[in-house]
Amino acid sequence: MIRVAVSGIPRGYQFPRPDGNWLSERHREEILSVSPEIELVELPETIVHGLKTVEGVEVLLGEGGNRTHYAGELDWGDYQKFFTPSLRWVQLCSTGFSDNITPGILDGGVVLTNSPGIHTVPIAESVLAAILEHAKRLGERRVDQAGRRWRQIHCGDLEGATVLLIGLGNIGGRVARLCKAFDMRVIGTRRRPEPVPNVDLVFPASEIREHLPEADYVVVVAPLTPETEGLLGEEEFEAMKDTCYFINVGRGRIADEDAMVAALRERRIGGAYLDCFAVEPLPEDNPLWGMDNVLLVPHDSHSSPKIGDRIVDQFAENLRRYVAGEPLRNVCDPRRGY
Repeated sequence: MIRVAVSGIPRGYQFPRPDGNWLSERHREEILSVSPEIELVELPETIVHGLKTVEGVEVLLGEGGNRTHYAGELDWGDYQKFFTPSLRWVQLCSTGFSDNITPGILDGGVVLTNSPGIHTVPIAESVLAAILEHAKRLGERRVDQAGRRWRQIHCGDLEGATVLLIGLGNIGGRVARLCKAFDMRVIGTRRRPEPVPNVDLVFPASEIREHLPEADYVVVVAPLTPETEGLLGEEEFEAMKDTCYFINVGRGRIADEDAMVAALRERRIGGAYLDCFAVEPLPEDNPLWGMDNVLLVPHDSHSSPKIGDRIVDQFAENLRRYVAGEPLRNVCDPRRGY
């Protein structure tokens, strides 16, 4: 038998059950249909908080991070220890995995796979919503409505505006497609500067400062890697237009937060939509909370009613491969960061 454990409600999942688990009946059937050798174990919150080791778990489908939903104050490495030494493969319910690297993964004893694409649609739609909210000044409309104020507002058009995408993976490519539907000019960075559909100009991140002055919108959709950490600092924010709108749905540490806060406070950029931060949850004394040119989102731009289905569909295919001894999809390279 292959014992498969499921734990940790995926971020953005909208239908958790009262018993602390999240798989629907459809999800359980899809996983169990892979092979009669599958034994499925669902681990509610009480198991993890009770520090109960679960014997014989070979495969773990779980939400990672330094502080998982069910691990509470436990580090992810300690969380994994509940399942060792039998654990052989961890399937994350997320794309990013920089906080999930443990000795077992580094030495190859445990294979780590992620779930690329599960958040592509909702995050790309959130980016477009942020762009439209800024261009059409919808926040000001609500303030005027609440104050019963009849006032005309000068709005902008997306047609002809330039959006610079930092990262042209699944999410960046989807954002580019949506922006092109509004006849925007799309430029962006890619590790290998090869042509990308719906993107007018592709260049390496090393050339970003040269192109920042062109952008009406700068959107971070890149993963956190040694190359992207701190990519946007004081000089990069200084290079942006004073009307440029900054959107970060990637990782908080890609932008130097002090430099970003200074640029926003001094109105050297036009504003920001921020879904991720250097420290999460965002501390109550962080100055970003009080800025009227910032829209804060608690790292849930990926929220979608379809997240569970997307995760299980990917996991079931990988589980089929695991049972058959075939190479797994989306194996992470912890040393490269993706």
